[in-house]
Amino acid sequence: MATKLVTTEAGEGPKVAVVIDAMAVEGSRIMSMAQVLGLALPGADERTVYDGFCREWTPAYYLAKRQIFHVHVFKSGIRGSMFVGVRAMEPLIMASPHVPDHIKEIVDNTKGGSGTKMLKIPLATPEDVVGFGKLVQVKWEFELDRLG
Repeated sequence: MATKLVTTEAGEGPKVAVVIDAMAVEGSRIMSMAQVLGLALPGADERTVYDGFCREWTPAYYLAKRQIFHVHVFKSGIRGSMFVGVRAMEPLIMASPHVPDHIKEIVDNTKGGSGTKMLKIPLATPEDVVGFGKLVQVKWEFELDRLG
């Protein structure tokens, strides 16, 4: 089932800080770490997107019009989500010496339709966010290169 994300325009939807502040203390700590991760990427900006499948607003991080990642809070925990093209992006992730093996395993085991996978990386601990950051770095570099 496809996930529908709608990017907010100025004045629509809650601010990212409002979404993060509405979470439980531990969840907001992980979400704040993900926010710092996204904003540390040169040229990146944060937005809220409405996920029609989950029916919630969620923080997302972009380089120009290209989404790098977004973050969800599910009953089962927080997940970093990322769209990955199977022909161009996936091979870069799998070849990267920086992306942790457990994340490469998630990439390998995720099914993709129409040439795109939606990765869902569990972010239960600060260490998980650091590992996810390695994946984010690979995607950011890929998107930066695409922008020229």
